[in-house]
Amino acid sequence: MTSTLIRTAIAALAGVTAAAALSVPAQAAPGGGDVATPQAKSATLAAVSPGPTITRTEIIARAQTWVAAQVPYSMDAYYGGYRTDCSGYVSMALKTNGSYWTGNLAEIGTPIAFTDLKPGDFLNYHNVSNPNNGSHVVLFDKWVGAVGGDFWMYEQTPPRTIHRKWSDTSGRVRTNYKPYRYTKVIDDGAPNLGVFEFHLSDSLTSSSATRSPFSYGNSPMTPIKGDWDGDGSDTVSTFDKASGKFFVSNDPATGDAQYVVPFGNPGEGSPFTGDWNGDGKDQVGTRMGGTFFLRTTDVSDPAEAATSIAFGDATDVPLAGDWDGNGTDEIGVYRPSEGRFYLRQADGSTVTVLYGNPGSAPLVGDWNNDGKDNVGVRMGNTYFFRTSEVTSAAETTSTVAYGNGNGAELPIIGDWNGDGTDTQGIVF
Repeated sequence: MTSTLIRTAIAALAGVTAAAALSVPAQAAPGGGDVATPQAKSATLAAVSPGPTITRTEIIARAQTWVAAQVPYSMDAYYGGYRTDCSGYVSMALKTNGSYWTGNLAEIGTPIAFTDLKPGDFLNYHNVSNPNNGSHVVLFDKWVGAVGGDFWMYEQTPPRTIHRKWSDTSGRVRTNYKPYRYTKVIDDGAPNLGVFEFHLSDSLTSSSATRSPFSYGNSPMTPIKGDWDGDGSDTVSTFDKASGKFFVSNDPATGDAQYVVPFGNPGEGSPFTGDWNGDGKDQVGTRMGGTFFLRTTDVSDPAEAATSIAFGDATDVPLAGDWDGNGTDEIGVYRPSEGRFYLRQADGSTVTVLYGNPGSAPLVGDWNNDGKDNVGVRMGNTYFFRTSEVTSAAETTSTVAYGNGNGAELPIIGDWNGDGTDTQGIVF
């Protein structure tokens, strides 16, 4: 089932994900040309996780400290708490918790185009067939001239840390190196104004949270939710309007996004979520102007397929739900000026539902476990759940007071425990 939060709020990504300890080879420098290839060794990589948000200026300043100190290359030694090989060096510059290696650096990076590289991004080459002899990672500094040409970089390579141009190396194939952007990097001057805190309840009648509060979000983002893996339970995630990216997690209490999904034009979209193909998994969507754009591939799939539908007015609030119980979500809008829902049906027709006072916060969910989504509103601190079907002229309602309704809270709805009934939550 699906619903979407209807206000954009500002927050900062917080929390770190503790990864399980994992035995992997220590990182070797790439072979060939100007770079010596150490013998392959095995070592135990301690638990690692992303660090706090960090600016590009700070990343480059941290990288420069090892150049100034002329830190010698070693797969076994540590300097300032980080392993002194190529991936340990990049981990240090990014200020991660522990030293990553080329085999898992992609987990904390968003793939980007080569021409989109900015200071503090990294280029990672992981040689899967022989990770000890050929894998390497470098930190991007700046373009030498035109974008897409030669560039300055920082790297840890025998005999010591160095700042040089890519053209000063030999024996490397640039296309082997995949560009990534650290998930915790923020542009200099970007706001960092706090963290979303989620308080969720598994009971429609409880005025108190039944789950432990947790924090998740980035600056600036809109909270959303969805059943991303098809296990029957919804989890919260976020959408960053500025970048046009969804930060999706099946375990948001860790504070870390598992998938970063760019969709829509940066600065334009309003997010919504739903199961567009009936596979039991929710996908994302964004509304730009009066058009809904539905990403029909799963959030875990880097390939993008999409469809679009023009519906409603540009000032309407986008939402989606399974109005008829067929297992597939359809789009809809809430028109604040009227207090009216306009819900598109599977056959293309529209059902309208007048509910609550104009300007209320719209809700969508299955309130009675009948497999069909219904509408609702939040007014003040009270949630009003319309339990009759959207096609029914008869109106039945249940209510619950939840939160304090002081205007700083944002409502969110989801099936948090997988029991088939959607329940309330607040975000602030």
